[in-house]
Amino acid sequence: MVNVNPEMRSFSYAIKNGFLHPDEEKTLYERNTGEPGVITEQWFTGKKTMDQDTRIRIYIDDETEASLDFQLFLAHGIGFNQTQELRKIPWATKRLGHTANGGIYNTFRIPFSKCFKVTASRPTSGYIWYIVRGMENYPLIFGDLKLPKNTRLKLYKNENVVMKPLEFLSLANIKSSAGALFMVTLAARSSNLRFLEGCVRAYIDGSNDTTWLSSGTEDFFLSSYYFNKGTFHADDAGLTYLSKKGLVSAYKFFESDPLIFSKSFELWWRCSDDDVRRVDYGCPHTWPNPSRFTKDEFLDNAKFAKSGKFPAKEEKNLSDEDLPRKVGLLKRKIFAKKEQRFTDDFKESYFGNPERAISKREIVLKQNKISRSLKDGFRRKKAVFQEGKSSSKANHRKKKKNAKARLTTVTTYTWIYQW
Repeated sequence: MVNVNPEMRSFSYAIKNGFLHPDEEKTLYERNTGEPGVITEQWFTGKKTMDQDTRIRIYIDDETEASLDFQLFLAHGIGFNQTQELRKIPWATKRLGHTANGGIYNTFRIPFSKCFKVTASRPTSGYIWYIVRGMENYPLIFGDLKLPKNTRLKLYKNENVVMKPLEFLSLANIKSSAGALFMVTLAARSSNLRFLEGCVRAYIDGSNDTTWLSSGTEDFFLSSYYFNKGTFHADDAGLTYLSKKGLVSAYKFFESDPLIFSKSFELWWRCSDDDVRRVDYGCPHTWPNPSRFTKDEFLDNAKFAKSGKFPAKEEKNLSDEDLPRKVGLLKRKIFAKKEQRFTDDFKESYFGNPERAISKREIVLKQNKISRSLKDGFRRKKAVFQEGKSSSKANHRKKKKNAKARLTTVTTYTWIYQW
């Protein structure tokens, strides 16, 4: 509950038929009265304009570089493009929503001490509509906590980090500050969903003990079993996109589930995982915590991801949804070339004359002379001789079934109130 006082003053502004020029940062609203306050709501609209390519910057208290600098969709828990997202709308929650083609909003509480400015930019031109609302001399309420007057909302980002299985990614690393975790968004792209095995963990206020936040990635976002019931949008967490081919975007709020710190805070996610009996630095499988490693051992010995992006030629002309399929086609082409080269050498080595027709009986007789280590390979090559195929469908299905998680590209947004 907040008591009303005469110094409170609401403000609001709207833009109709505004225009964005390509790669030009346009001011949407600026307020400088010298009074502290809180932004309470923002709404963005524009078909083919307010989408995954639109960049919003919020400058707090005369900043020269915006402390809140984000892609519009990712800030609202949406990890992929508008074509994919439009299949899921409308949806709305307490803190954010996407209610129409081009209509997206949030009610994030963004505090300022005396002034702020909001800008937008994008690679192409287009028309926009915008609303911003807030109140001066209004306390910052986070759930049922009243936060200190000097609180600021900070955003920590990882963009297109390519991770190997079992590598760790730092979502936030804060020193010499108190605060509260507000929101985490994760968008990941891989060849399958095994990366969802990754547990989320934290180290709070310099403690050497691990604070376990989840037993898996989908568990962290309040779902289970690789999000087996599909997308959902709730106040505390949601899944905005899912493809079993390996695409996921999800969000989690901590307003009703406060996670606070007084000195320092480290938040970590792992790309795939298992319990501590099977992998080093794995998740606990029972109570008391069977993990014996300390934070120092973890930082000294675990494998960590390095920031990076897909090479340009791999991303060119590939949509997020098509990437796993096209990578699969490329792999099959490479495999077919290797198969053909092996076939020619194999026939000449074992059968003398590669042009001679080979009967099934001859193949069986020759097969008995081959060492046990080559038998399975020979059976695969027999199909090549007889049918001209690179590999059998049965082997392909078996290979696909037993496939493990490969490289995963991850983008994360972590919003934290700090004071």
